[in-house]
Amino acid sequence: MKKKKARSKAKPKAAKKAKARKPGKTKAKVKKSSVRTASKKTKKAKKSKTAAAPPKPGVIAPANSVLLGFVEDYFAKIGVIALTLKAPVSAGQKIQVLGHTTNFEQPVNSMQIEHAAVAQAGPKAGIGIKVIARARRGDHVYLLK
Repeated sequence: MKKKKARSKAKPKAAKKAKARKPGKTKAKVKKSSVRTASKKTKKAKKSKTAAAPPKPGVIAPANSVLLGFVEDYFAKIGVIALTLKAPVSAGQKIQVLGHTTNFEQPVNSMQIEHAAVAQAGPKAGIGIKVIARARRGDHVYLLK
């Protein structure tokens, strides 16, 4: 039979004492923040002077079309897209939904504003359009001419 060795208990560590500093020799620190802020301001000024280029679209717009808006939501069970219009649209007109994995055309058969069927809708109106295929948030909706 082997006997187990008795372990000695660890001694508690003593708290470190803070070193007393000599008051006579302290170095004055130079602030570099004023130099940095001046250079940052000039960079910001340079950026604001240059004309901002319009963002590149993720999809290429079809020829002879007008951007109606972007799909804000898609309701799969009822097959409806929700969007805020940028241009007027009426029932019977053809639309095209374009996105990363989406591309289909259809006429506007059913259109609603706040659960009420409408025949026409103007800009800045929040509408729902019944669609024939799946759409995703951010897809572009174009009015075909």
